[in-house]
Amino acid sequence: MAAPGRNTRFSISAMAAILLASCAGSALAQDAAPATDAAPVADAAPAADAGVTAQQLLDANSDSANWLMYNRTYDGQRFSPLDEINRDTLKGLKLAYTVALAPPNGALGNFKFSGLEGTPLVRDGHMYLTDGLSRVYKIDLTSGKRGSIEWIMDPQAEVAPGVVEPPNNKGVALLGNNVYSLTFDGRLTATDAATGDVVWEQLVQTDPKQAFTMSPLAIGNSILIGTANGDSGGRHWIQSRDAATGDLNWQFNTIPGPDEPGGDSWKDTTNGWENGGGAPWNTGTYDPATNVTYWGVGNPFPAYDPAARPGDNLYTNSLLALDATSGKLDWHFQYTPNDSWDYDEIGAHVLVDTTVDGESRKLVTHFGRNGFYYGLDRASGAFVNGGQYVDKVTWTKGLDPKTGMPVEYDASLPVQTYIPTTRPGGLDGKVDTTCPMLQGGTNYFPVSYSPKTARLYAVAFEGCSTFATAGAGGTVDNVIRGSVVQLDPVTGAVTKKRATDFAPYGGVLATAGDLLFSSQIDGSFEAMDADTLDVLWSVNLGSQISAPPITYTVNGKQYVAIEVGASPIFDLLGYNSKGADPDAAANMQTSATVYFFAL
Repeated sequence: MAAPGRNTRFSISAMAAILLASCAGSALAQDAAPATDAAPVADAAPAADAGVTAQQLLDANSDSANWLMYNRTYDGQRFSPLDEINRDTLKGLKLAYTVALAPPNGALGNFKFSGLEGTPLVRDGHMYLTDGLSRVYKIDLTSGKRGSIEWIMDPQAEVAPGVVEPPNNKGVALLGNNVYSLTFDGRLTATDAATGDVVWEQLVQTDPKQAFTMSPLAIGNSILIGTANGDSGGRHWIQSRDAATGDLNWQFNTIPGPDEPGGDSWKDTTNGWENGGGAPWNTGTYDPATNVTYWGVGNPFPAYDPAARPGDNLYTNSLLALDATSGKLDWHFQYTPNDSWDYDEIGAHVLVDTTVDGESRKLVTHFGRNGFYYGLDRASGAFVNGGQYVDKVTWTKGLDPKTGMPVEYDASLPVQTYIPTTRPGGLDGKVDTTCPMLQGGTNYFPVSYSPKTARLYAVAFEGCSTFATAGAGGTVDNVIRGSVVQLDPVTGAVTKKRATDFAPYGGVLATAGDLLFSSQIDGSFEAMDADTLDVLWSVNLGSQISAPPITYTVNGKQYVAIEVGASPIFDLLGYNSKGADPDAAANMQTSATVYFFAL
């Protein structure tokens, strides 16, 4: 357990009571105001509430009013059945109100500010979210006119000096009456949803190179979590913990040891598996029918030197299908064995049921950071279909249509060649520009599937990188733009595509109103026609966007909400000057604000 007293809670009504007490010269309890006509009782006990049940999470698809988990539903589709906001009414969409969060600076280590990459959750008119410093907020949305912060739980997270992952946090999980969150420095915390008080806290970090940024996933009476910061090495994992206590149920190591299945994929490297990276970074998806949960895994370490770690380097750059109760591996699929371009595959793995070649198929789908789309059989991991979805791919000539592996892949080679001149170190002393660039393709940002159009939607980077020497990071092209992709999972082929002037970083939301909501890093927030991808509505929010939108209802009225605040990676890789207009975001200031829109 973490040391007592490290977490702090700020309650609006509690502070009001303290100020009243100071004026009256009397000592009051922190969470109560004096019971007089002039000062009514503050923080009255809430009505009995069973909280969010495991069954409600299973039934989340039919609960259109709320957004109860990271992807709204276990299948990861991020599709909302709400349609009050639609093609016909969209012209009336306006800003309803904003809520400013705490300033995005603090214990930041080597970084200037923290970012907002999170997905807010909404239950019964109350929003729960995190900021880049792992602070947890509860916001009352019930008035429809403003958002009132009820409490802030500040875990006082720290950023270790050697951690290369910029400080951010993707959100919380709800189960029972608790709000579950991870701190950047490795604590899993259960916070009382009504009061903001910490119920329990468990230190989960097992290696100082691990950081924690993902939104936990609640399944049954368990909370599933995983590590971040595989780019610094270490050995990473996925865990299941008891929701009542935080005690460990199981742990799956994403880098197998020498005596474990897959351990022989780390060849001739002294203790390479102990420092192999492979962080999962992002929240998995789940199929209740089979009790299997699907998690993508990050790149190997050292990231840009494949010759330093001969072998396929399992389970990096892979999809893992794990039994949710035991953590046992059902199967894996490795997208890019012996990776050297940082093409980790921690992005969304969306579950889609469809018909392929006249046969009913249950797919797990993925837009790879390596530039290719994959449709895999959910039961076996067998490759069903796929193909290139970004404009330019240079590291391979394509995918084997039977296996889905890169056509150059040779299982007998200790170090893969692919296209040699695109590999760091070159294997021939020369390195060419490699496409897609080191961030992808589609990165961590969510994708969507609309059952109305039977199409998948993703946003992607369009650009390239140059890697000068083995073991060194790549430089990003002077121009990095983006695209919105519409894809048919039946064929694995792109059906429509729209170029964007700036890199997209916030993912995409599909709704029954035949709309897609997405953003670009210049602050543009857009609604598109789900069929044509034409932009029907757009507003610039004045600061960079790196978080995905959600939609929900309060008192029967539909709202769309999005967090606005730059990721520190924008500054690190210079994205502010790489769009169509280099001046558009060059001096744009970061912020920490939630925007709410309604008709």
